[in-house]
Parts: sequence; C-alpha cells; structure tokens
Amino acid sequence: MIKLYLLLLFTTAVLTTPTYLVASPAITQSTCLSTSFANTYDATAAVRKVHDGDTLQLNNGRKVRLIGINTPELARGYKAAEPFAIAAKKALTDLFSKNKTIKLRYGDESKDHYGRYLAHGFLANGQNIQVTLLDRGLASAIVIPPNTNFSDCYLKHEKKARCNKAGLWKHTKILDAKKLKQQHTGFHLIQGNVKSIRTNNKGIWLNIDNMLTVGIRHENIHLFDADSIYKMRHHSITVRGWINKSNRQTPYYLRIRHPASIQLSETFACN
Repeated sequence: MIKLYLLLLFTTAVLTTPTYLVASPAITQSTCLSTSFANTYDATAAVRKVHDGDTLQLNNGRKVRLIGINTPELARGYKAAEPFAIAAKKALTDLFSKNKTIKLRYGDESKDHYGRYLAHGFLANGQNIQVTLLDRGLASAIVIPPNTNFSDCYLKHEKKARCNKAGLWKHTKILDAKKLKQQHTGFHLIQGNVKSIRTNNKGIWLNIDNMLTVGIRHENIHLFDADSIYKMRHHSITVRGWINKSNRQTPYYLRIRHPASIQLSETFACN
C-alpha cells in the first residue's frame, strides 16, 4: 500500500516531467570551470568585505551569498565558532588580497529571504571560488532549487576533498542519527537507517532511527524518483541539511529539497 500511494503521489510529476534520483544534467552542468562559459558572467564587481566563508559584500553595498556551498559558522551569540569557520573566512579573504575583482553568475532565484544576492563567484582569472573552497575542504556542497547549476560538479569536488581528508574532513565526523543532541542543530551530514516512510498531501517523511524526520515537501517532489526513495527503507542513508528541533514524530527534523541531499550510505562512502 505504501508503494502504491507513493506512485500515486508522484503521478502528476511523472506525466509532465521526467523524475531523477539525481538532478537533470540540463539543469546541473557537469563542469563548474569557467572555460565552459567564458564571457557569460552576469556582473563584475569589487569586493569590499568578507563576512564569512560563503558570504561577502561588494563595493556597491550588495551582499552576496555563494551558491552551492555551506561553510562552517562563525561564533554568534552563545554559540562558539564551528571548526574551520575562521579558516574558511580567511581563505575567502585571501583570494582577494591582490585583486578585489569578482565575476558573478546569478542563480535562477537571485535573492534569498535575507535580501542577499545568490551567485556563483569567480576570480578575475576565472577561477571558481566555490570549487576552491571545496577542494581545500573548507566547505560542504548543498543544493537548493531552483539554483541547481553546477551541483554535480560541486558534489564531485567535495567528495574528492572528503575522501582525501582535506581541511574539515580530517576532523569532522558524519553524525550518527541515533546520537543526535541539542547541540547538533544547524547544518550537518547525518547517517542513519530508514525505519519507515509515510506520505500525505504535504509530502514524504522518512523516519531515521526514530530520532530524525527527513521531509520532502510537496513542492519539491517532482525532483525526486519515487521508487528510489521507497527502496531506501531499511537501508542506511546519508542526508545533508539544517537540523531543527521538532516536537512531532521525532525529536529532530531536516528538510531536503533536492535529490543531491540524500544518498545511500554505500554510495556516499569513499571506495
């Protein structure tokens, strides 16, 4: 019955658009190197200030959030800086030590709810900033639709750094869903076993070790392959995103918006 319900839930999307376990290559270009789209930048500007490892301010006052990556959080309020947060900020700052020029390619969604511009960043010589941080192990890849360009490429660079234990990957462990605690809220990669899957008119909800609910909301369902999600039941998976406390089915909740945020653990592993 669950499998039938999942297939019915996805019927509309299947009839109108092919579904993918990974995002469409037409959307997520396989290369994030500048040679593939020379002279197609949306803007060129100068950097005034670096706020942290993935956010900077331009001379015109605009704040830019780099698409496709997430760097460790700096200290804020009662929370201490996360490991490698200072190193990520310094690395981004150092990229502009000699030349403040930045070239931008804006996302399909060009602003976030904080008013920051969302863009892929490139140095004056065309070097991809996101790739640089990923290669050094100072950032994790994350895909948030509709800004999915280069996601496959960013994930490949992250995996190479992770498997080589570069930067934060030398010290950062993937969280065990069974051992989640209050201090684990925020962005993380988590592994655990899918105990059950339930569906309703709001989306699909995966119960991970009775501690974490992974949610795929209705507006993102068309990006996922129903059968592939269902087959994850009773298997170990690795998910990435922002963990929040919850008072519903499980103590914690994590929303995923794109298939790149969920993998079988055997696929995620370095081998």
